Order: sequence, then C-alpha cells, then structure tokens
Amino acid sequence: MNSPASLRRRLFQILENQSHEHRQAAWLFSWVLTLIVLGNVVAVVLESVPSIEARYGRALAIFDALSVLFFSVEYLLRIWTAAERQHAHHSVRRRRIGYVLSFHGLVDLLAVLPFFLQALVPGLDLRFLRVMRVMRILKLSHYSTALEDLMASIYAERGAFISALYLLAITILFTACLMHFAEHDLQAEQFGTIPQAMWWSIITITTVGYGDVTPLSAWGKVIGSFTALSGVFTVALLTGIVASAFVSRVRTQEIEFTTEVEEVLKDGHLDEQEKRTIEHLRTEYNITEDHARAIIRQIIEEQSLYKHSPAPPDGKLP
Repeated sequence: MNSPASLRRRLFQILENQSHEHRQAAWLFSWVLTLIVLGNVVAVVLESVPSIEARYGRALAIFDALSVLFFSVEYLLRIWTAAERQHAHHSVRRRRIGYVLSFHGLVDLLAVLPFFLQALVPGLDLRFLRVMRVMRILKLSHYSTALEDLMASIYAERGAFISALYLLAITILFTACLMHFAEHDLQAEQFGTIPQAMWWSIITITTVGYGDVTPLSAWGKVIGSFTALSGVFTVALLTGIVASAFVSRVRTQEIEFTTEVEEVLKDGHLDEQEKRTIEHLRTEYNITEDHARAIIRQIIEEQSLYKHSPAPPDGKLP
C-alpha cells in the first residue's frame, strides 16, 4: 500500500507534469484541465447573450458548479502537494504558503473565488463576476511560462522600460497642451480642457485613431501629424525593448540549462535519476524536448572529444 508521502509525490508530479513514470496520467490531467478552462471561457461569453442565458442558463450554472468543484479539489491538492517543491531550506508549511501567495496560487484561487463570492454576497454585480470567471483562462499558465517570461523580461529591463514610458507620458502631455491651445476655440467640447485633449493624444499616439476627434486648424493638423509620428517612434521603442528583453531571457534560460546539464553529466554517465533531473530542468527552463536532446548530445560529444584529446604540454592549458 502506498504511503501518504509517496502518493503526495506522485500527485505532485502529475499536477506539475514532471513525471516520466506517470506521463500518461499527467498528459490526461493537463488536457482535462485545459478543456474545462476553455469551456468556462466559452460559457461566460455565451452567458452575456440574453437569449442564450434565458434558454440554457440552468445548464450553464450546473457546468459552472461542476467546474468550481473540479478547480477546488485541484487547488487543495496543489496546496497539499506543494510540500514536494524543491526548496531544501524551506519547511513544508513555508512551501505551501509560498504556493498560495505565488502567481499560480493566486490564479487558482481566483478560479473558484467568483462562485463563493456569489454565494456569500447574492446581490453582487454579475458582470463583475463574469469578468473574474474569464480570468480562469490564466490557469493554463501552469503549462506555459509565457506570462512569467514576459513579466520577468520587463522587470529585467525595467530601467529602459520606465524611461520609454516616461517619454510616452511627456509626449502625451506636451501634444495635449499644444492641441488645447490650437483647437480650444474651434472645438471647445473636444479640446476645451487639457484632460479632454489628452484623450485625443492617447488614441493618436497609440495609432488607434478613432476618428471621432480631428483637428480643424492648420496648426492643429501640424500638431496632429507630429503626434502621430511620435506615437510610431514611441510604440516602436517600447516594442523593441520588450522583444529584446524576451530574447535575452530565452537565451539566458538556455545557457543556465546547459550549465546545469553539464554539471549533471560531468561523471560521463546518465542514469535514471539524472534523466529525471534533466527532465525537471527542461521543464523549469521551458526548453523543448528536441532542443534539450540537441544540447545534451552536444555536451556529450564535447566531453568525449575532451577526454580523447592529446594531453597538453606541461604548464599549458588545453
């Protein structure tokens, strides 16, 4: 009979999709979770249509209740199995609290919170609850590090990113003031105040250009052209910073994975424990299986060449 510790370890590997032994169970769970999450998003969207809500409201409510039951059990299991997370210097309690307060833990809590809020506060705005229920799609981040990579990339380049946002804010304020000066007499309703002119500046700089407010004077058109061009440059600058940071993070993860694998393979042998370690590292650093195999093959070949290379002369490095 399996002990609670071994059961907890097995469930952790299935929930986190980190097991070779239970690969099929982990794959099945990930697909069930994905389909339920996507089904919830579709249900929330359909509920906003009055005719569909009137006809299928009961069925959608039952589906929501069953989904909450599934998400609640999953959330409790993730809290229980969080004790298996690799933090050698953290107690079991601290590991579980760490999960609860982590991004994934807050997302998992958010998945069940609307249901219980509606039960505790019956008069709560349904539109607010729908918005919260749509956030369940963030649960798919358990199997994708895209959001975490993006946030980490922006944080790594926060200095440049803040500088670009500062330039964007200056451009919005400066062009809004100029447009207020140039157009406030001709279009008092749209440019009578600087805050009103800032709305026009924002939609122009972001190249949305709704067309609901356009300058009439010659100076207004000149300012509008300058604002549009400034928007292209500023948005391109922000995009470049984020793209560069994202690429740098991917490259850093690859280097860290390679370094860790080299440490694992330094004895020249690859046993089952080391395979599991490498698979865990591959998942942690978000490396594809094909890419991981290529890196491992290259490391083994380099180690083989190094071992069979002739000894260097005394006092010289190879």
